[in-house]
Parts: sequence; C-alpha cells; structure tokens
Amino acid sequence: MGAYSTASFLRDTVRITPADARRRVADANALFGSITLTGQPIEPQLPVAAKALAAGAISRDHVQVVRTTIDKLPVEHHADVEQLLVEEATRFEPVTLGKIATRTRAHLQPEHVVLEEQAARKRMEFSMIEDIDGTILLRGRLSPECAEVLKAALSPLAKPAGKDDDRSAARRWADALIELAHRILNSDTLPQDGGRRPHLAITISYEQLRDQIGLGRGDFGAFITPQTIRQIACDAGITPIVLNSEGQPLDVGREQRLVTQHIRAALIARDKGCSFPGCDRPPEWTDAHHIIPWIEGGITSAELMTLLCRYHHTTIHEQDWEIVMRNGIPYYIPPAWVDPARKAIRNTMHVGVA
Repeated sequence: MGAYSTASFLRDTVRITPADARRRVADANALFGSITLTGQPIEPQLPVAAKALAAGAISRDHVQVVRTTIDKLPVEHHADVEQLLVEEATRFEPVTLGKIATRTRAHLQPEHVVLEEQAARKRMEFSMIEDIDGTILLRGRLSPECAEVLKAALSPLAKPAGKDDDRSAARRWADALIELAHRILNSDTLPQDGGRRPHLAITISYEQLRDQIGLGRGDFGAFITPQTIRQIACDAGITPIVLNSEGQPLDVGREQRLVTQHIRAALIARDKGCSFPGCDRPPEWTDAHHIIPWIEGGITSAELMTLLCRYHHTTIHEQDWEIVMRNGIPYYIPPAWVDPARKAIRNTMHVGVA
C-alpha cells in the first residue's frame, strides 16, 4: 500500500488523526503483541486488559489509561498494577480511572509524579481565538493543581441563580468566568495597565445609546450592541467626550460615577442582595440597576434602583419583565408567557437577613 508505518496506513485507511492512529497501534501492540523486523514475536504487554476488552467489560479509553500507566512503571510492577487497574476499570469511567492510576503511581514512584507535576505546569497555556462571527474560542491546558484553583474560584459563582435558572452547566461555568473577571476588575487589586486601573472601556455616541442603533466598540476591538451597553451603564462610570465633525476629540470631561458608594450602601440595606424573585445571590454579586434607564432620564437614586445579580440583570434587559416600586420595595411583573395574569411578585429570599 506504500505506507511507511502501520500508524500511517491506519490513518489513511480509516481517515483518523495521526495521534489517534499512533494511539490505536500502541494499544494493539500492548494488547495483542507484535512482531519485530527480524520476525521475532513480542508477547502482549496487557493480557488481562485484552481479555476484558474482548469481553466488552472495558473500553479503548480504559486501555489507554492502563497502557500509559504501565509504560511509566518498572517491569516488576506491571502485572499487579494491570490487574488492579482493569478491575477498577470495570467499575469506573476512564477519567476516574486515570486518577486512580495517578494515585497508584504516587505510591510506587513518588519522585516521578512530582517531576510530572512540574512538567505539567511548564506545559500550561491559554489562548483566546476570535471566530468569524466575533465570538471568542477559549483554548488551554492547566496542570491539575492549577485547575483546582480555578475550579475553587468558579464553583460558587457557577451555581444556579434560583429555580428559574435554566442555563446549562457549561453556560453557568462560562458566566462564572466572566463574573470572576468583573469582580477582580472591581476590586482595584490589579496592577495598572498603561498608567490606569484596568477596566472595561466601551465607546459609543450618546445618540446611538439613546436610540439603540449601531454598535459600540471595546478597547480590544469587540463590537457591542447598545442594548448590552445599557445594561453595563447601569452601574458604571461615564466619561463624556466632545468630538468635532471629523470625529476628533475636542474636550474630555471628568468621569461621572453613576452609582455612588452611598447609593449602593442604601440599596444593600434595603435589598440585601439580588432582588429578583427567588434569587439568593448576596450584595457582592450584584449590579445596581436603573428601573428607568439612565439614558432615558432615569434618576440615579436608591428609590429608583435595585440590586440584580448579573444573570437576572441580563434577564431584565433582554426579556419583558417590569419593575415597580411599592412602599419602597421592588416588585416584578412577569411577561405574559411566564404568567398570563402578570401578577407582581417580590423576592422573599433575603427577608430576615441582617
């Protein structure tokens, strides 16, 4: 057939990736043995795994875990470790089996596992690739302990925001990553970038924001709709810039912080967290929302604002919920598709919270 190796023949015949082809050949050699160039047979390395695979008790991914683990161990441990891992493979899926294999090797070769952990740190990478539709594809690799750090930070932020939260787990983890970035930017703990505190900066004309036409532009080139910018502007600083007819800046005013510390303190004292019905998010996870949009003349005062977590803040801006104040308490009127009667409801999750 003209193939220079079994892996290349398999790659071209089955039309799989070179890495997958090499893995399949390595698995086959370990399971069933092979023949050297001189015609000498090589005994199977994994006879127990071969029987389990043939019986349908384990999968190819299980085999790969067993093989790669055995390859890293001295020969005197092969039989015992293979038997152990095949037994565990009949009870656990491959990822869990990989963790069992790592713990096993940590007992037999602690110094090697430490070296592999250090090597894993050196292999860490992270990239953000812009797709043709403007979305960003995240790609990267973390060492196990660094992944634990990230999971620990994201896990509390990725929990459902009340019983109405129908986001998938993947979407909640993505939202948690952005929430973490927002909270860090608001913490004032990052080093300065270009002589200023790192922050999200979006440029849009007043007319575009008011009439909800066109697009704003972020510092890194992303185009953002006026609808989304309105949500961001609920709890942001606004810097007015006067331009001439050619779009050149003539005057840059001082940044105006829409929500002052005193207003936020008043909102926290009243709402005690996200005020959307059924949400238990604490104040630290919330934005201050203008019930009447600021761009439409809404007043920045506690009487006409409320706290919303990022998920429910998006819900309010994208769906047909309405907010009315009754006796100083925000009530929510659902859209007709949620409640045909559109009965006003309030959040009672924070009642009694000091």
